[in-house]
Parts: sequence; C-alpha cells; structure tokens
Amino acid sequence: MITVFVVADCPHCAALIADLERRHVGYRCVDLRRESSRLEELKRLTWERRLPVVVDHERCSVGFCGGYSTWLELGLEG
Repeated sequence: MITVFVVADCPHCAALIADLERRHVGYRCVDLRRESSRLEELKRLTWERRLPVVVDHERCSVGFCGGYSTWLELGLEG
C-alpha cells in the first residue's frame, strides 16, 4: 500500500486521489492540514516542498501528471 501526502484544497492532490480511486489502488492518505505534525516526516523523505507526494516504500514521487502545488501556495510551513 502506498502513502499519499496531500492537502484537501490542492487541485493536483484531488486529481491524484481521483486517479488512484478510479484505478482501485490502495492508499493511505495523509492530509497535512489535519496532520501538520507529519510535515517533519515528509521533510525527511524528500527535500521537495511540493504536493502531492506519493511514497511507495522508500521511493517518493512528487506531483501528479506534471502538476504540483508548492507548500507556500498552500499555506504550509516550509
């Protein structure tokens, strides 16, 4: 199962979630607005300050279909 780090009002995050659900891919969702303490974990996983982030074991993928939102745009601590 993969873990996805998202923010609810990010259009790229919403598109990723919709794609995963359409393809019936199992995932755990971490909404960083609800679980802001997980930002530190994400900082350890990737130096990128963009969302969405997909974590599959030790591999991280940032963005979805070439699009992403920065932490600054989303009002997250960077």
